Amino acid sequence: MDKLEHYRNSIQTILTKYGSTKPQNNEVENELIFDTIHDHYQWMRVGWKGLHRVYHSVIHFDIRDGKIWIQQNMTEDDLAQELVEMGVAKEDIVLGLHPPYKRPYTGYGVA
Repeated sequence: MDKLEHYRNSIQTILTKYGSTKPQNNEVENELIFDTIHDHYQWMRVGWKGLHRVYHSVIHFDIRDGKIWIQQNMTEDDLAQELVEMGVAKEDIVLGLHPPYKRPYTGYGVA
C-alpha cells in the first residue's frame, strides 16, 4: 500500500471509530464525510436540539502535499498520537488547528 492510501485508510479508521458513538440527543446524527478525490475527511454532528440547530465539525482532517493536516479536534483525545501509532511519521502530521508560529514547537510537521 502506498503512503497516500495508508494515510487515507488511517484517517477513515479514526473517523469511523469516533463517528460510531451515538449522540445523546436522538434528533442529532453523526455524519462521516470521506472525500477521497480532494482528500477532505470530517465527522460532523447535524440535527436539532430543541429549537437550536446543531451543525458542527467534531473532527476534520485534510491531506495536503503528502501530509495529514488536523484542522479540527473537538474531542479530548490525541489524534496525532493515534496516527503515529498507526504508522504515520510525525513529520507528516501538521497541527493545522495551531497557528503557524506554534507548529515548529509541537514535535510534528510544519507546512
